[in-house]
Amino acid sequence: MKNVVGYMDILYLPVLNYEETIKWYQEKLGFHWNGICFGLGKGPVIMLVKVDNEEDVKLTYKTDHWEGKDYDMHLLSFKSDNIEETYKTLKERRVSVSELKTYDENRKNFRFYDLNGNRFDVWQPIP
Repeated sequence: MKNVVGYMDILYLPVLNYEETIKWYQEKLGFHWNGICFGLGKGPVIMLVKVDNEEDVKLTYKTDHWEGKDYDMHLLSFKSDNIEETYKTLKERRVSVSELKTYDENRKNFRFYDLNGNRFDVWQPIP
């Protein structure tokens, strides 16, 4: 059966402060702002959407079926070609990061938060 829709094209990211968020993503993650969105080279672009309430900035949901009861599951994962270097760089840039862990002996992951409180995952497969 043929897909009814194409590939994922745009991620609309909720943010509290538009200008500060652009600066943070440029300085901390090295993303390029083209005046409209962040283009990552591969995958969807990231468009920023201003929200007025902190509770509207949420890229997680609760599940009992991942890492235990009431786990805050992330909606978005970035893939890294060198997760140790990515982890080190983000820590050096004072980004809030979790512990770097190995899961199921086939991948390494860690999580990080942006200045708005959005939580993201970074992963790399273990060959």
